[in-house]
Amino acid sequence: MRLLHPAPLLLAVALLVLSAATAPALININLPIAKIYESVKAVAVASVVSVNPENRVIELKTSEQLKGAPVGETFRVQIAAPAELIAKIATGQPLVIMVGEDLGKPVALIHVADTWLLAEALPAATTPAWRVLQAHDAKRSFSGTTAELVKVLAGLKSPK
Repeated sequence: MRLLHPAPLLLAVALLVLSAATAPALININLPIAKIYESVKAVAVASVVSVNPENRVIELKTSEQLKGAPVGETFRVQIAAPAELIAKIATGQPLVIMVGEDLGKPVALIHVADTWLLAEALPAATTPAWRVLQAHDAKRSFSGTTAELVKVLAGLKSPK
């Protein structure tokens, strides 16, 4: 029997417990996408520059900062779980990252390859980096593709 690392489970439990309380910096992932956009500290759209399937790391270049402080001109995301997702990610694909806080630590809701993910920041990294801990079912917030999400968020940035 393979034992799982407790960190992802602890993060998931923490997110569930904390989402019940009103914490303005926490990303409440059960809200409509417009409310998530309002509640997070930063939102950026990036493009996949390279994919390393061996260590499941994608290199990204920010194409547009929609809200808040820059996430970095370039940054990395490691897809620790779900491991099979790396096969669906290709150079040139868009990625959306929404940054908030959980217990004072940066966390992110990421959408790439039409999949919602929960990630934690890797503060010791020389290039800004995030580690995805798990996929997340946020289809109640937005069930479309990543490209469609980019268009929706651009509309939220500059409402007509």
